[in-house]
Amino acid sequence: MAEYAREFSNFPSTKITMHNFKNVDDSIASVINQINSLRAQGLYNQAARVIQDNNDVLGQYIADAVTFRTWEEEIYNTQKYARQKQQSVYFDDSEDDFDGIEGDVWLGGD
Repeated sequence: MAEYAREFSNFPSTKITMHNFKNVDDSIASVINQINSLRAQGLYNQAARVIQDNNDVLGQYIADAVTFRTWEEEIYNTQKYARQKQQSVYFDDSEDDFDGIEGDVWLGGD
């Protein structure tokens, strides 16, 4: 049995986390512009303070390190899960190349 990463993901025990990020719009643009301006000036501590002060709103617009780590683990866990499962895949005779895994069932025909 495969050993899955569990720090940020519980797949396949639970569904993959759904993230519903929003596109930046006029309601948050001024905050984003302020953060970008501070960063461009090298004022990273002030930019971090603005992010902290607006964290509840910004979380809907910006993926943070935890989100990226979650995605990374869920992709990793999905790959491990997929490798364990036997697939049955139909392919056309005209296909010259296909990537099969030992133990998979590949069916071809006319």
